[in-house]
Amino acid sequence: MSAIAIKAENLSKAYMTGQISHGTLIRDFESWLAKVRKKGDPYGKIDQIKNLSSNATIWALKNINFEIAKGETIAITGDNGAGKSTLLKILSRVTLPTTGKITVNGRITSLLEIGAGFHPELTGRENIFLYGAMLGMRKSQIKNHFDEITHFADIEGHLETPVKRYSSGMYMRLAFSVAAHLDSEILIIDEIMAVGDSSFQKKCLDKIKNLSKENGKTILLVSHNAKNIQSLCSREIGLVN
Repeated sequence: MSAIAIKAENLSKAYMTGQISHGTLIRDFESWLAKVRKKGDPYGKIDQIKNLSSNATIWALKNINFEIAKGETIAITGDNGAGKSTLLKILSRVTLPTTGKITVNGRITSLLEIGAGFHPELTGRENIFLYGAMLGMRKSQIKNHFDEITHFADIEGHLETPVKRYSSGMYMRLAFSVAAHLDSEILIIDEIMAVGDSSFQKKCLDKIKNLSKENGKTILLVSHNAKNIQSLCSREIGLVN
């Protein structure tokens, strides 16, 4: 059995003029889904791209190489536009690399944008099952972890309330809790620590540490918070423009 969770070999991703990356994985996924359904891009407008020729190629990633061992907690760092979201899209199988190879040993759960899979008219209870299914969890798994999910999110008294009435903090707590209790080997977390109160941020940090040390999960964390990176991660993979 391989001790490597993720390996990238000469990984590159190019976009042509007219292929617009929107900055968040969920928006790029929705644009991809609209294309598959032969509908218009809900976000993209060609005239938003400035100073590019009709055959311009933009390299979001170029010749990226790294290995991540099973059980490591790794920070993905870099300035805006360095390719962090593109790398996460490739790892999450939302998009394919233009050249190179990515090898993943294990199931991946990606927490890309807080509450992106929630339906506002459904209750907290219903959204746990909906969001869990979107993240790849079977109904039996959700039932097995249901009490843990609701207790960690601290929403036991609001399970029958439609999530449209939840605060942004409640959204975050529930979304993180569902993702953190999935039975997967690799967890990708994209800037979730930017929202939520300090007490829940600490709770999330402690949970991530626990998932790595006690459950042996491999964790990739995108963050601009140097303190969080130092606290959680054994090393970082830095992307440059």
